[in-house]
Amino acid sequence: MPNIIFFAGTDTDVGKTYVSSLVAKTLHHSGVNVGVYKPVASGCRLVAGQRVSDDADLLWNSAGKPGKKEWVCPQKFIAALAPNVAAAAEGASVDVDLLERGLRPWLEQCDTLIVEGAGGLMSPLADGVLNINFFQSLPAAKLIVVTANRLGVIHQTLATCAAAECLGVTPAGIILSQVSEQPDESTKRNAAEIANYTDVPVLGEIGFGSEALPFDWA
Repeated sequence: MPNIIFFAGTDTDVGKTYVSSLVAKTLHHSGVNVGVYKPVASGCRLVAGQRVSDDADLLWNSAGKPGKKEWVCPQKFIAALAPNVAAAAEGASVDVDLLERGLRPWLEQCDTLIVEGAGGLMSPLADGVLNINFFQSLPAAKLIVVTANRLGVIHQTLATCAAAECLGVTPAGIILSQVSEQPDESTKRNAAEIANYTDVPVLGEIGFGSEALPFDWA
């Protein structure tokens, strides 16, 4: 059974795929056999009749193109909405069984498996299934909370961690991602402020456009 690391955001567009891909890249370059899995994606593009998830492609390329590309994201929908709503817009639904079944090809193929959710930790992946519910179905997985390093991040991060703990999940760490080229005045203080109010460790901060993790990944 590989070491499973689940990356969830505090919201959408907080740099979750960016952070996940940097961790995948770091592990791959350090010699770890790493797999990547995004159980469902919305906001996909049609290219030559095929559905393309840019997030899934970035993860796969960053990990060194392990396994088969189609393993990375088995369910793709076009509308840029929550996956269950995007599926409904097509007259379909997210296959709940496939969320977990799609992960199985990776289990004997890698030492570490990076799993990226869709949207925030409490966002739906399918009807009746939140990201945190899917995380809880994974064996011995670690939860990393990714949050955008901008004004408002303190509340979003603490609220996400509190919600997780109410459901019996303690995140393993927090990573702040700078999502704008022009940071606001809060950026330099946010990590320290978050650390003052939670026991969940702040693992580090990633600047805008960074091509490598600026902190050690154990």
